[in-house]
Amino acid sequence: MEEFILKKDFLDWIGNLKNLKGLSENTLSAYQRDVKKFIVFLTNYLGSDPNLVDLSNLTNTNFRGYLAEQKNLGNSNVSIGRQISSLKSFFNYLIRIKKINNSPIITLKGPRHKKSLPRPIMADLAIAVIKEAKNIDDEKWIGQRNQTILLLLYGCGLRISEALNLNYCDMTTNDYLVIKGKGNKERIVPVMDYIKNSISDYIKVCPFEFSNEDPLFLGKRMKRLSPRIIQYALEKIRVVLSLPETATPHALRHSFATHLLENGGDLRTIQELLGHSSLSTTQRYTKVENSQLLNIYTKTHPLAKNK
Repeated sequence: MEEFILKKDFLDWIGNLKNLKGLSENTLSAYQRDVKKFIVFLTNYLGSDPNLVDLSNLTNTNFRGYLAEQKNLGNSNVSIGRQISSLKSFFNYLIRIKKINNSPIITLKGPRHKKSLPRPIMADLAIAVIKEAKNIDDEKWIGQRNQTILLLLYGCGLRISEALNLNYCDMTTNDYLVIKGKGNKERIVPVMDYIKNSISDYIKVCPFEFSNEDPLFLGKRMKRLSPRIIQYALEKIRVVLSLPETATPHALRHSFATHLLENGGDLRTIQELLGHSSLSTTQRYTKVENSQLLNIYTKTHPLAKNK
């Protein structure tokens, strides 16, 4: 990491986040980038590396100037909202350890943004996507690998990062997987025979030998597979099947939840399977409409059967 005056305080803050917050690696990386970008902004603004006195003297105008610059650079409201959260975390830490007394960033509100609802793929199209995965690569083992990963997204509701973080030793004779999700929270995910068979088929045709701690899904150079490879594979599938750009790996996870709900699954169970800490997040993922909830309610509640 490049040297700058606030480096020790910055690294102490990162260490605190790792030890106390249980944030995912992606969130942690985003927080680090956000605060480093702000420090670069201040360096350009002040003409020298900022120190703790400079941070103590910052005003609302300084913070708003930085956020306005980010907006002009094309950052979305969602991105700017996260940057505010990152800065609040950093400055709150400095206040807590008494390096600075206060900061106007603590009361600054982020821009409002509409929460985009996920767009699930229809069940028959989701299955078509998975079947097509075998056909878009000349190497049989790569097609089998890609299909197996997509099956884990749609059949088990895994995030793409969760699927690609699996190791060979995670494959057992059990009918479930232990998945480590966001914030290192573990959950049990059942795996149907169809998916277990696909994993076995992939292991059989994969040209590499596995040891227990090896990544399950390997690239051609025997390294853990990058999410971009699966995203690119799905881009090719979209062309073949004439699907919209919304048909992404994450859309398969949305579809897993939505199709379970449509077929009578309850929200609490789906929440557990997805690894959500909040039921409201699950409702957004499954695009739950009041009419859908009413339909389930009137079909299942005892009073509804005594008309």
